[in-house]
Amino acid sequence: MTILLTGFEPNDRDLNASQILVESLAKNLPESLTKYSDLIHCEIMPGDTNKLDSILSDRIDFYQPKFCVFVGQAPGRNKISIERIATNLKDFNSSDRAGNLPKNESIEKDGPVAYWSNLPHLETIINKLNSANIPAAFSNYAGNHLCNQILYQGLHYATIDRLDLKCGFVHIPPLPIQVKTQWEQSPFMTLDMTRNALEIILSELFEPEITKAKLDR
Repeated sequence: MTILLTGFEPNDRDLNASQILVESLAKNLPESLTKYSDLIHCEIMPGDTNKLDSILSDRIDFYQPKFCVFVGQAPGRNKISIERIATNLKDFNSSDRAGNLPKNESIEKDGPVAYWSNLPHLETIINKLNSANIPAAFSNYAGNHLCNQILYQGLHYATIDRLDLKCGFVHIPPLPIQVKTQWEQSPFMTLDMTRNALEIILSELFEPEITKAKLDR
């Protein structure tokens, strides 16, 4: 089994916390995840609504992951937020990196109104994060921008092509440097803490699958 872990390139500013986090993990995995290093594939997704679908489907086809863990930044939030749902709506309050500003548009013309995230063990993940003193909670709103779009399209692609693929989205607060330079009043979370959070999330996805594979032998 493999995991596709994605962040986003910067949109309207010079930094994106999700890109920094994912690139940090790609360069230096926490020790507990090094045994899975060949199974974790990190990618940075474009800040362009018109390119996102084709690049995501290409990466899924290439890696054939069991799980997709999409990461994005959420200024104003003070916790790791695990998204429960993705809606079939693009209604941007700000333009993407390419200058697109869709309003009241469907992500998939003939797609369902919404998909539930089907990433497993989410209750356990939330509990483990909070037990590790990493503030975490479920979220019922992934926005109507690129974060919602990638979750919806990952789930839609898996459904249409009948893939054995589970997808989920993790919103992280901005980094301290972004509060200093971009959002002065926003809560923040350090890179070390977000790295620890992803370590817990990825471990919780890997370990039951590895145990199951051993029992099935």
